[in-house]
Amino acid sequence: MDVLRFRWNGSELVDVTGAPEIPLYVADSFLLNDGKVVAYQRHLDRFAASAEFQGLVRPLDDFLSAVTASLPRTGKLFPRIDLTERGELELHIRPAPELHETIVLATASLDPRVEPTIKGPDIPALNALRAEAQTQGADDAVILDAQGRVVDGSTTCLIWFTEGGLHLPPAEALRVNSVSVAVVRELAAQGGFSVSETWATPADLEGVELYAVNALHGIRSAVSWVNGPSLSVNEERLAHWRQQYDLLAEELPEA
Repeated sequence: MDVLRFRWNGSELVDVTGAPEIPLYVADSFLLNDGKVVAYQRHLDRFAASAEFQGLVRPLDDFLSAVTASLPRTGKLFPRIDLTERGELELHIRPAPELHETIVLATASLDPRVEPTIKGPDIPALNALRAEAQTQGADDAVILDAQGRVVDGSTTCLIWFTEGGLHLPPAEALRVNSVSVAVVRELAAQGGFSVSETWATPADLEGVELYAVNALHGIRSAVSWVNGPSLSVNEERLAHWRQQYDLLAEELPEA
């Protein structure tokens, strides 16, 4: 399947496949598997909140309803909705890439983000950071703050388990408010685990179960960190959490 691109003209989505790409103010994406999505409404809500933060004043209800109506109900897809720098609202219908249960990490050489709390503007820079990590044999890069503490991944969020429960970087670690992490936090709490916001350097994660979470792959186990800490892998926990996460996928609503 080729990537299809549609632009909202105020009343309908018009096919603009092949038109030049435009820098983004906001983007949001999610895995769509045979018409089912985990936390679909949360993705729409985050997009709307980010668009408002970026200065969009017109309502989004009709556009988002049209998006829901236009999404295919079969196939494994990775759609994205955009607000461009020209104020245009767009929908990309893209095939999902190959999905994985594990990931290899490498430490990022820098933090290139200019809008760390908004998904969209930094996508090109973050993709470049991931590509740099791939030259080291990794799948994704780990962004550290000025104190050398874990903040985020270039295309995924990082959480870790210890005997004390689930941990993730604190709110003041500037990053996109991850829908998938919010879902996993709720699953952990429902499973009786404590959930703590904790600063950690790579060295602090030596021997820890580290997981990468995003809307495309769901939950992946970090099996190694290039020139970083040795990590523990718990295959039983990974399988359980992936199953719990996947069970949350719901049919798209009728538009």
